[in-house]
Amino acid sequence: MHQTNINNLDLNLLVALEALLETSSVSRAAEQVNLSQPAMSRALERLRHMLKDPLLVRSGRGMVLTPRGVALRLPLQEALSRVRGVLAPNEFIPAQSTEHFRIMGMDYFSHVMMPKVLEQIYTQAPNVSVSLENVSQSGIEALKAGEIDLGIGVVEDGPDLSNCFHQALFDDNFICVMRQHHPLSKGPMSLSTFCSSGHALLSITGKGTGEIDRRLADLGEKRLIQLRLPHFLAIPSVISHTDLLVTIPRKLGRLFEGESLYICELPEELRRADFTISQIWHERFQHDPARKWLRSILKSVSRGI
Repeated sequence: MHQTNINNLDLNLLVALEALLETSSVSRAAEQVNLSQPAMSRALERLRHMLKDPLLVRSGRGMVLTPRGVALRLPLQEALSRVRGVLAPNEFIPAQSTEHFRIMGMDYFSHVMMPKVLEQIYTQAPNVSVSLENVSQSGIEALKAGEIDLGIGVVEDGPDLSNCFHQALFDDNFICVMRQHHPLSKGPMSLSTFCSSGHALLSITGKGTGEIDRRLADLGEKRLIQLRLPHFLAIPSVISHTDLLVTIPRKLGRLFEGESLYICELPEELRRADFTISQIWHERFQHDPARKWLRSILKSVSRGI
């Protein structure tokens, strides 16, 4: 059986063939695909040569399909329909989606934003699933490899993310938290008192310092870090039984009110240590409709944070 070589096949020829087989007319086929009649006639000649069949022949005042033309009509329509489906814009319909999203962020983000984010997600897309993952070195590598859909964090204070996009969600700054009836809870705190007190520091890796320490270094100061915590949510239970101070984001501090803790402003010199929480995604997700929808929800929720 003779096989047609399709290595150099022009897809536009198949579109022309579909119109010719559907209309049995060179002029009507040309009009249907927005070609001139001479261009359609040339396309028909190329198709006849390629398929080794006339395809259309004259009959009276019109033209009719050859048996080969009739046999091609339905398979060609089905094939082109599949090609059009493959090349159609990727559409995301939340109500019909069963997507799985991986979102990485610190528990700070999970408690400040995620309740409202999840409410919107499951209202619009009840059949999707979400995995919330803590920030880790392996997670950061997965984000950079395009394996995690979305990361939440401080871009300026993180690793190299040159192959990722990011969008600001909200700004925050720091406050100081201590147990109730702490000796330092009676009035404004000076920088020297702050530095000489014992501190707890949130540290995912168990080492390193934070933004406050960099600010102190700029001032020629240093604080005493006596405890490193892996999660923000460990703060109430730990701090309420010690004289340690902990510096946390203000928006998270709102959640700790009534937790046997005392919340106060930092020394004046440290109050300008602001930061921006952003959503971060790999470039492979830049144009994906499902991930664009997810990012739009986080951006919408962030406006009310």
